[in-house]
Amino acid sequence: MDQIDDASIIEAVLNGNKQAFADIVRRYQNKLYGLFRKMGSSEADAQDLTQETLIKAYRKLASHNPAKSFAGWIYTIAVNLQKDRGSRKLRDPIQEASYDSETPESKLLQKELRFELDHLLEALPEQYRLVLILRYTNQLNHNEIADITGMSVRQVTNAVFRAKISLRKIVEAKEGQRYDILGAYRNKKSQS
Repeated sequence: MDQIDDASIIEAVLNGNKQAFADIVRRYQNKLYGLFRKMGSSEADAQDLTQETLIKAYRKLASHNPAKSFAGWIYTIAVNLQKDRGSRKLRDPIQEASYDSETPESKLLQKELRFELDHLLEALPEQYRLVLILRYTNQLNHNEIADITGMSVRQVTNAVFRAKISLRKIVEAKEGQRYDILGAYRNKKSQS
């Protein structure tokens, strides 16, 4: 599926092969769904927004500039739909996820790590969370993120840097809390 690039698929769709858009759907639906979930949408909202994004992309496909990244263009549509909907609902604390691991233990560990990371990302301001997700989950470069968010490339670079610092501070604070809790537990236990 990834052997054919986006530009070839788009060209085929614009030349009348409407079925070729199914390749775009397969290529981006999980990435879009993940973006919406990480931005705080519920499962149902993320599914709806993913579908809306793909439908809008299909309808507006002729307006895509082939000189620019298709991924950046479709993520721009997604982010704008998220903003338009204004949905900042809390997610279910337990997410259904599938992993290609071999053992139940590694699946559980991956699920816990994913949940912890998502939880940490939720503590960040929306602007920081969005640039981190686009940069590291969706692997877009700073220019593409700037196009999607309306920020300058320098602002994106600063936001990524500040988001990492904020994330580090949150992790360090959590680790400190864990040690405080363990210390209090040990002191209480030794007094018993």
